[in-house]
Amino acid sequence: MVWVLSNREITSILDMKVCMEALEEGYRELGQGRAVNSPRIDLLSPRKYVDSSGACFPGSHMLKTMSASTSQYAAIRFLTDLLYWRESDRGLRRERAPELQTPYSVTRGLILLFSVMTGELLAVLGEGHIRNLRVGAAAGLAARYLARKSTPRVGLLGTGFMARAHLEAISLVREIDKVRVYSPNPDHKSRFIREVSSVIGTEVSPVSQPEEAIKGSDIVILATNALSPVLRAAWLEEGMHVTCVRHCEIEREGYLRFNTVVLNSKNNFRVWHYESKSEEAGDLPDYILSDYTKGYPPGDVTEIDWESLPDLPDLLLGRHSGRSRETDITCFDNSVGFGLQFAAVAGKVYEIAKKRGIGKEAPKECFPDLV
Repeated sequence: MVWVLSNREITSILDMKVCMEALEEGYRELGQGRAVNSPRIDLLSPRKYVDSSGACFPGSHMLKTMSASTSQYAAIRFLTDLLYWRESDRGLRRERAPELQTPYSVTRGLILLFSVMTGELLAVLGEGHIRNLRVGAAAGLAARYLARKSTPRVGLLGTGFMARAHLEAISLVREIDKVRVYSPNPDHKSRFIREVSSVIGTEVSPVSQPEEAIKGSDIVILATNALSPVLRAAWLEEGMHVTCVRHCEIEREGYLRFNTVVLNSKNNFRVWHYESKSEEAGDLPDYILSDYTKGYPPGDVTEIDWESLPDLPDLLLGRHSGRSRETDITCFDNSVGFGLQFAAVAGKVYEIAKKRGIGKEAPKECFPDLV
């Protein structure tokens, strides 16, 4: 039988602590050569997007895939997404079409989990909740080695699910003193503060400008969907630790001020698209493709030898010490998600679900070529 787990069921099983434990094991295996990871691939098919008001924007369907195997499990994660790009007073922004959003996920995707011992399909899992936690979980593991050990003040830009996950993960490795949060959307900011304050058990207060959130912070979390810098180099202070979900969130000169930069992964990603010949579909302008790739290293920071930088497995296995001095400014560039995260966490979720009897069995006949 193939085990089937919905996002609702996965949410009842997987919390941040379990996610971090599963990821740590997976990253260690990757660093030891016991896990294998492939580059992420984003397949873009241009199509114009028309919103509810009738406004037209350049857009695309995206099929995102990533795969990996640990010592026990192999997994492929895919999601289908409708994207469009628009100019705002904060610059170019990439948005998701609301048509695909559900109460449990802003996208639609699945994880197929296989046994590396038998090759059989073990489970089909919703990817939304795992996706929501795993980026923040990686940031929490990195902060254990890169942030100062004092009770930190946290500055946060962003109020989405990734921002919440980052705060949860950081709170498990450091006892947070206070959090200052900025969002350009007052409603998002108020709702986020109400939801998060009780979860992390500390004071979360709003600020009216991004610099106010950053100034005097020990840990800076950038969890936005911006395609241009939101953190200025001039705002960096001695002793700070910065973590980002997109490489381009940090100003180019900021990277040159960091004493230590650690990557989530050295696995590159690939973007494939076709040039549309259809007037109805349109094509993706060069500035969109350029901004898409700016979200990932090296972007426009060519002075750094990115291939020589340590990654998260190096920290976990003691091959890199992390923070050297209290005054160092450190960075965890967490901008390239990859399949290992899904293989490691989905494997743990599958084990817990089977033990607790959570989920449903699908007959093998539903997957005749996979089992």
